[in-house]
Order: sequence, then structure tokens, then C-alpha cells
Amino acid sequence: MEENKQKTRFGLLLFSMLTACSFGACVAFAGIFLGNLVYSKVIEKVDKTDIQASVIKAEVISEKSSNNAVLEEPDQDPSFVSRFSRVSIYSADNGKEIIESAKNSLPKIKKVNVSAKSYVVIDLDRNSILLEKDQDRALPIASVTKLVTAVVSKHLFDQNKNITITRKALLTYGNEAWLREGEKLKVSELFYPLLMVSSNDASEVLAQAYPKGRKEFIKEMNAWVNSIGAYRTYFADPSGLSPQNISSAKDLSIIVKWIMENEPELFKITLLKSKTIRMHTWINPTHFLNLTSYAGGKNGYTQEANRTSIALFRLGTQKTLYAVILLGSASRDSDILDLLEEALK
Repeated sequence: MEENKQKTRFGLLLFSMLTACSFGACVAFAGIFLGNLVYSKVIEKVDKTDIQASVIKAEVISEKSSNNAVLEEPDQDPSFVSRFSRVSIYSADNGKEIIESAKNSLPKIKKVNVSAKSYVVIDLDRNSILLEKDQDRALPIASVTKLVTAVVSKHLFDQNKNITITRKALLTYGNEAWLREGEKLKVSELFYPLLMVSSNDASEVLAQAYPKGRKEFIKEMNAWVNSIGAYRTYFADPSGLSPQNISSAKDLSIIVKWIMENEPELFKITLLKSKTIRMHTWINPTHFLNLTSYAGGKNGYTQEANRTSIALFRLGTQKTLYAVILLGSASRDSDILDLLEEALK
């Protein structure tokens, strides 16, 4: 009997222990489950916060980049204008390409900065003015004068007439032609040093060779420009050394059109790189001779006039003839190209 009681007690004790262990295990498992659940929620919240922060940061960076695309220029412009064509430099940096694309999409403001006091750009084929500044303003024209000297000489002289080079003519300032006292040159031959190297002594040789005298030759120059409608033009000498030799960009355009229609061979002379006549070889210093589009012209310079120019160009598939005429320039070649480029936009 006593033995049965002991067995019963042992069984109850064992049942109690097993029950306690089972309950503890359940509690433990429940604790682990709940702990993992809470942890995952916290981590999820933290991850979302980090993601939002990253997105916000990315948006801020993107916004800064967008603003910089407008306000700041890149280190190197991936494209540049090579006068009459655009040259592109392709980069592996897509960011720069996007920034440049954004810059190019902005409205373009037409603005040209040139040093010339007066200028005009004309489409001569259509007789259309493309750009101008103070085109009616009369200013010294320097050696551009020599185009008129040549025109008047063609009218007054037999082109095959021989003219003797005099000491008086050689005393003129400048000796670009290296003419020699006593030598003889035809009127037509004197046009080469006159227009290619802007020889002052060649202009004086022509004026002084006129039978009625130098003063009458200059009167003929003034009469001729007035006859074609260049009323703001006046000459005091045949070379352009005098600051009293004045004209306007508009008047010079009238003179250019007349020459192109009636004496185009004069501009053809200005296209020659060199010309040899007997002991003389004249080298044309005009920079634009290297451009295939250049169609001739005449430059000038004195302290009073600064740099002056008539420059002709044939451009486009139709070889349209353009004239760029400027007076009072401090940077002649640059002004001409900038004006032509702006006019063609």
C-alpha cells in the first residue's frame, strides 16, 4: 500500500515537472517569436527612413546639378564654333553632354561685340542689309581709297600706257612696292602693287601721271563717287594717307556694288597671293587668302582711321556673295569674322 502511494507521488511530481518545462518552452518560444516580430518591424521602419533619406539626398543633389547646368559652365565646352561650322567633341561623360544639351536648349540672345565704330554686312546678291551700325557715319577710310584710285585710273588712262616712276612719287610715305626711279610700268601693271600691297607710291605715280595734274585726278575721284550716289565720300589724296579721305560704310557698299558689276577684275587682283612683273614680286599680306570662301577686298590703316576694310565672301551652296565693310576697327580680322558669323545665324 505504501509502495503504491510512493509511485503515485512520483508520477505526480514527474507530471508537474513536464508540465512546467512545456509551459516554459512555450513561453520561451512565444518570447522569441514576439521579439523577432518587433525587431523586424523596427528594422523595416529604419530601412524605410534610410531609403527616404537617400531619396531626399538624391533629389537635392539632382536639383543642385540641374541648377549648376544653367548657372555654371562646364570645364570644357563639348562643342565650339569654328567660324562657319560647328565642331563637336564627344565625351564619355554623359553628365557633361546632358548639361550642354540643357545649355543649348536655352533661348539664344543675338549679340555681337565688335570694335569697329561703323559697319555693314550685305547680301550683295539680294541687295539686303543683314547687320549695320552707324552705316551713314562718315569716317576716315585710309587705303580703302585705292579701290577708287584704280577705278578712276581705268577711266582716265589707256591701260597699256607706260608711266615713268618719278622721284617725287617715290618720296611718298611708304615703299611697299619697291619701285625704282626712272623705271617704266604700264597703268595695268601698277594696279598689282596698288591693290595687293597697298602701295602709296603707286597711287601717287598714277595721280601725278594724269595730264591735267594730280589735283585734277583727285577731283575726278570725287566726281566719280558722287556720280554713283556715294555722297558722304570725299578724297584729299589718291592713297588714303590723308585723314580727310572719308566715307561711310553705306557709301562704300555702293562703291563695292558698282565695282562688282562693272570692274570685277579689280577685286580679282586682290585675290592673288603673289605677282611677278620683271624684277618685282609682290606678296599679298591679306590673311583671308587662306579661306576658300574669300572673294577679295581691300584693307587700310592709319592712326586717324585705325583699321578699315572691305571684305567679300562667297558662302553656301549657291555661293551667295556677302560684303563686310567696317571703319574704325581695333581688331579688323576678328571683327569681320564675328560680323559675318552673326549675320549668317
